[in-house]
Amino acid sequence: MTFVEIKELSRNTRAVLAGMAEDDKVIITDNGKPTAFMMPISGGNFEQMLECMQRISALNLVGSIQEKAKKDFPDGISDEEIQAEIDAERRDE
Repeated sequence: MTFVEIKELSRNTRAVLAGMAEDDKVIITDNGKPTAFMMPISGGNFEQMLECMQRISALNLVGSIQEKAKKDFPDGISDEEIQAEIDAERRDE
């Protein structure tokens, strides 16, 4: 795994992409903080990679809803309130 500053990615995009073939993964940082994750995609694995990324996004959404629920509803949350939170997040996408 390689860490690349966003400025370096901007200046040397082709070199960073070429390096991905060797290291397989690149973490993009902004002032030393991770901000993005890059992996090579081939025609054969595009659909599989897209599905995995959608699952990761869904897991992140569930986690953020759970954290918000703990703060906003310390005594618990109903199924209807959960659905309202999901609907609100989907509208923001």
